[in-house]
Amino acid sequence: MANIFIYGSCVSRDAFNSFDDNHALAGYIARQSLISAMSSPTQLLSGSQLDSAFQSRMVEGDLGSNLFPSILAKAKNIDLLIIDLTDERLGVHKLPDNSFVTRSNELVKSGRLRNLASVPGVIQIGTERHTMFWQNAARKFYAGLDRIGMRDKTLVINTPWANEAVDGELTPAYRHFSIEEMNQHLMSCANFIGELGFNVANMPPALAVSSSKHQWGIAPYHYDDPAYLWIRDQAEAALNA
Repeated sequence: MANIFIYGSCVSRDAFNSFDDNHALAGYIARQSLISAMSSPTQLLSGSQLDSAFQSRMVEGDLGSNLFPSILAKAKNIDLLIIDLTDERLGVHKLPDNSFVTRSNELVKSGRLRNLASVPGVIQIGTERHTMFWQNAARKFYAGLDRIGMRDKTLVINTPWANEAVDGELTPAYRHFSIEEMNQHLMSCANFIGELGFNVANMPPALAVSSSKHQWGIAPYHYDDPAYLWIRDQAEAALNA
């Protein structure tokens, strides 16, 4: 039995559904930018739970910066840590206590930002400020993984976003970012991680195709089946390396 821990988004989590029964999901953390994950926990945004238990866990985990502690707690039993970069699309807020939180739909929906006298602006991906914060967080995070013996057990998946679905339907726009801008940003992040000495797999652009029949609906990061099978194959290769 291979124990897989996922840090990322629905991209890797959906791909896990194509794994056979010899793989177990040891943990899954989403909606948590690396900037937020590597900052101090915050106590400024307490509040009630969302209707979805999963969404509530993700918000609480983000506010508590629980990514690295969660990996550390299970490191001895993790056979492969799969990381994808899709949730970095969300941007972050810098709070008055100098912590960071991810600008997730779940956080906005929770109403917790109303705890603040004024909501700080979103630090958007692709900006010089976001890049500086993200690279600092990446250095800290990946040095931590190296320190606890997770370097050779980590696989970073870079999946370029899709412009269209299999049937030719165009994917909907995401905020004010073009697909090309997002893919340039994701590749920049992937290259930086690779320079830190970690295994990075870049999905072939030909597989960056969405599906109108996807269970979550058509989106630039909701792929057709071949993309998920490619991720599965990369995971198998990493496990057998």
